[in-house]
Amino acid sequence: MKDGFEKGVGDNVYARLASEYCADSIVITDPSGCTEWVNEAFTRTTGYTLKDAKGELPCQLLKGTETCRATMQEIQQARKDRQQFRTEILQYTKDGRPFWFELRINPVFDADGRHTHFVETERDITERKELEISSAAVINAEVQREVERKLVAQTSEWLYSAKSLPELLRVVEASMRQIFPEADGELYVYSNSRDTLDLIAHWGHAKPEHLHIAPDSCWGLRRGRPYVYGSADIQFACDHNQNDEHPSFCLPIMAHGETIGLLHLCFRNMRIADVDKIELEGFLTGRRDLALVCAEQISLSVANVQLRQELQDQSTRDPLTSLWNRRWFLEAALREFNRARRDNASVSIISLDVDHFKKFNDHHGHDAGDIVLREVGEVMKRTFPDDCYPCRIGGEEFVVLCPGHSTDAAADLAEEFRAAISEHRVPYGREILPRITISGGIATFPDAGSEVITLLRAADECLYLAKEQGRNQIVLPESIADSLEKAKEGAASKRASKSK
Repeated sequence: MKDGFEKGVGDNVYARLASEYCADSIVITDPSGCTEWVNEAFTRTTGYTLKDAKGELPCQLLKGTETCRATMQEIQQARKDRQQFRTEILQYTKDGRPFWFELRINPVFDADGRHTHFVETERDITERKELEISSAAVINAEVQREVERKLVAQTSEWLYSAKSLPELLRVVEASMRQIFPEADGELYVYSNSRDTLDLIAHWGHAKPEHLHIAPDSCWGLRRGRPYVYGSADIQFACDHNQNDEHPSFCLPIMAHGETIGLLHLCFRNMRIADVDKIELEGFLTGRRDLALVCAEQISLSVANVQLRQELQDQSTRDPLTSLWNRRWFLEAALREFNRARRDNASVSIISLDVDHFKKFNDHHGHDAGDIVLREVGEVMKRTFPDDCYPCRIGGEEFVVLCPGHSTDAAADLAEEFRAAISEHRVPYGREILPRITISGGIATFPDAGSEVITLLRAADECLYLAKEQGRNQIVLPESIADSLEKAKEGAASKRASKSK
């Protein structure tokens, strides 16, 4: 025998028609929320019949793994408070299919104000929610692309402002961490011999696997185009990328039609085996396009810095010996003098000259003279420490800028170089050139003067005295004073003899 509610619905033709043909699901529950009746739409939507649902809490019956617990608690609270309530919630059909519905709960009271039932209406909004989610994904993707475009624009500005390669590499490392936070990366450039690529920058959490790689160890360099590893049906990991579990990019760095390096990105937080192939391909396609833009910016910047460095070297390096030239020396000495004034420090200058250099040209030809100058430059590079700067200022004249060195410290270095060059033998054809000797003089800031030209002139005076005293020696400032004293004594003796 039907209870009162079910009997009433069955006896009322309009109620029966509404129950059978209403598109929205309707659930009638008792005051505690347990199901008493459902319409046909509920069964069509969820797969649960009245027999299945009777006595069950509707939200508990339909909940699944991704059903929002917070929304479930709100529904229970609305029942407890006997209030009208509206929400949207993800639920699951009897066969496990997820669907979204809009839920409205209305409490029902009798004429005496007693709470007798809840009427729930559930409208399937799955299509609308999917469209909203899809639109939100599109919007989020566009927002992400806009963020990436701004990062790339900022990176480009910083890259083109970099004056040196170390400065450029700091920009690359910082910007790539921002643009590709999920990837580890390395930047390689060809060595001068072009038989290897040297690691010049890296970022991310993993340590670089290689400091140097061979050009034929990378499929991207071999084929001369970007190589994406991770989504193709037939693919092989590069030899320099020993971990083949993660997707990666190998992007050749091109400039002026020539390959100058390699940008390598590895997505170590993603395992190829754990990601759906279509999803992985979509992800890599989007990141690849961004990586190509970054690679192009980096390649142009590296080429510009290298060109700027070449031009700088041409303007400040002596082409024969590759030592610093006179222009560089004057500018560097001025900087060091200003720093020494500020820090109350010393700066010494060693003035050097090849003894009897003209004989090399006259007896063996100008080629021999050039060889002598080059050999002198090489021995200077090997002898003087990194904090001293050998320069060729013209002809067979050399000078060494020694910041922070006293006269005695500079003298020790100059003597070490004089001994080294005098023992150095230079082959020329089938013969050995005559022994090379050097004469030198030293002057120190601020003892010998406060200006670069003044100090250089003081060092040259010591050099000239070394020449007069027989060459192949280093003369210190006190020797000048002794020489002047002897000259005065000699002049006084001559005057005394004439007066007699």
